[in-house]
Amino acid sequence: MFAHELNARANRLLAEQKARAERERLKQEKERLIAERQRKRQEEREEEARQKRLEQLAAEERAKEAEFEERERNKGVFLQVELQALPADEGVALAKGVKRSKDKIILPPSVGSALLAQDASKNGALLFHVAAASTSTSITSGLASSSSGRTHAGVLEFTAPEGTVLLPRKVVQSLYGSLDAQPHGTVIVSYRRLDKGSYVRLQPMCHGFHDALGEGLREALEAELMGHSTLTEGDWITVGHGGRDWPLRVQELQPSDAVSVLDVDIAADVVPSLEAEEYLRRWEEEQRQQQVRLAQLAKERAAREAAEAAERAAQEAAEAAERAAREAAEAAAAEAAAAAREAVRERLAASLPPEPDVSPSSSSSSPESVLTCAFSLPDGSRISRRFTVDTAVQVLFDFVDSRGAGGWERGSYQLVTRMPRRVVGAEAKAEGRTLRDLGLGGGSEAFLLEALAAPAAASAPMDVDAATEGMAAA
Repeated sequence: MFAHELNARANRLLAEQKARAERERLKQEKERLIAERQRKRQEEREEEARQKRLEQLAAEERAKEAEFEERERNKGVFLQVELQALPADEGVALAKGVKRSKDKIILPPSVGSALLAQDASKNGALLFHVAAASTSTSITSGLASSSSGRTHAGVLEFTAPEGTVLLPRKVVQSLYGSLDAQPHGTVIVSYRRLDKGSYVRLQPMCHGFHDALGEGLREALEAELMGHSTLTEGDWITVGHGGRDWPLRVQELQPSDAVSVLDVDIAADVVPSLEAEEYLRRWEEEQRQQQVRLAQLAKERAAREAAEAAERAAQEAAEAAERAAREAAEAAAAEAAAAAREAVRERLAASLPPEPDVSPSSSSSSPESVLTCAFSLPDGSRISRRFTVDTAVQVLFDFVDSRGAGGWERGSYQLVTRMPRRVVGAEAKAEGRTLRDLGLGGGSEAFLLEALAAPAAASAPMDVDAATEGMAAA
């Protein structure tokens, strides 16, 4: 008993030691996993920071390259500022008698000082790229501005409050892409040298522009362009005529998508209006849809005709199959009827009594007791046979029927003699008369087949019961 308790205690102690060792192992494993996850997260954070540094360095490098390219394009001048957009009082330019005032912005003095420090006037008139900050990316980011949300302008003066830029109506309309737009948010203003324009293509917004201006179109366009310093593809300009403002969109420029119109002789084309273009577009769309509808109708008609043709083919096939089956059934019926008639004829022939012998050596019958009967059949053939005068009338009919009756049906005719006319018909058969009873004696007799009704070709089996009755009567 004592030894058993010692063993039990030893086993429990060993189990407890194993459990503690397992718990310690699990704890260490958990701590190892936690440390591993922390190490991975730290490495990920460091990698993320490294990538951000690399991206920042790349962005700075791109910005430097872009600034270098911008300086090269602008002959050493670089300026880019983000300013709050405000509407300009266009009466200021009118009061000063400035001609090209429609696209001249007013910048703060600090911008003028920066340009003066870089001797920007050496490049000629001061021109600027104006882009909405919300839709465009600055030049120093290394990405070019998109054609929407940007325009170009000259400068009227450097008297705007610091941190702002005053925009005239034409710049606002072109910048925000709407004739009713108002300046809002910030814009990025960058100094820009522009090529001199050689060609512009314009498109009126409203229909009737060409008719309204007529021959004065050239003078009106020249007068309008004299109010601008720059043009940018996508800009809106306004031609006044007859007390009405006609907005036109700048569709294309040469030699680049933004040009200077200062001291240039620029060629201009005016294409059909946006309304006419939209009308043409709708008309073409309607024509396309009409073609689609016609194609769909043709497709449906073709499908319907194909379905109808398939239905007709199926119906014709069914009718042909039905006709073939009917013809096969009729042929089988005709064959069966012919076989039945042939069987009846064979039975009738087998049921006929032996033909009497009238030779002098015959002792069974005398010439006076034998009658030779000749039958003219409807098909023109003739048959004959000898019968004893005690032969039943039915046997005559059985003989004729066994030879086919010239194609007439069994029971559809009666036998007649010519002179004198005697009729051998159903009554004589029914009464079981013999040839003797009809007054027919030895010698010969010629019979004709006379139809009881309209003659009909044999098409049904003969009456086997009637044939049996004929054999019984015989």
